[in-house]
Amino acid sequence: MKQSFYRLLHPKIVFFLTSAGRDGRDNVMSCAWSTPVSEEPPKVIVAVSKEHYTAELILETGEFAINIPTKDLIKAIWICGTKSGREIDKFKEAKLKKLKATKISAPLIEGCAGFIECKLTQVIDAGECYAFLADVIVSSADERYFSKGVWLSNSIPMHLGGRKIVYFGD
Repeated sequence: MKQSFYRLLHPKIVFFLTSAGRDGRDNVMSCAWSTPVSEEPPKVIVAVSKEHYTAELILETGEFAINIPTKDLIKAIWICGTKSGREIDKFKEAKLKKLKATKISAPLIEGCAGFIECKLTQVIDAGECYAFLADVIVSSADERYFSKGVWLSNSIPMHLGGRKIVYFGD
C-alpha cells in the first residue's frame, strides 16, 4: 500500500495543465495533482513528473495554466494524458482550441469550465516530481458550472487513480 497511498486522496478534479516554451511552442497534459495552499495571497501547487515535457516548459518560462474541463472533453483528457508533447502537438491531436490567457503566455483551452493562470514562485524537489508553487494571477469560472464558490454541475471529470476518470453523472 505504501506506493499507492496517494490514491487515498482521490478522487480529484482532473484538469489540463497548459504551458508554453520560449520558442512559442505550447503544450498540454492531463493532470490531477494540484491543490490550493493559500487564500491570501492566492497560491497553488501542481506536481509534475520531472521527466514530463510540461515540467521542462514550466521551468523555462515560469508560467502555467490550470484548465478545468467538462465531461465533454473526456476523449481529449485521455489523449493529453497518454501522449508526449515532445513527440506530437497534443492540441491538434485532441482537437483542442487554444484561447489567449489574460496575464500569461501559456494558452487556455476553449470549452473548459474554469481557468487558473499561474506564475511560478518556487520549485520544490518532491521525489520523482517537481512541486511547482505558484501565485494565482487570474482565476475565472463559467457560471453554468460554478457559482457561490462551489461546483454546481456533475459534469466535472474526476480522476479516481491510475487510468480511471469518471464524472458523477446527473
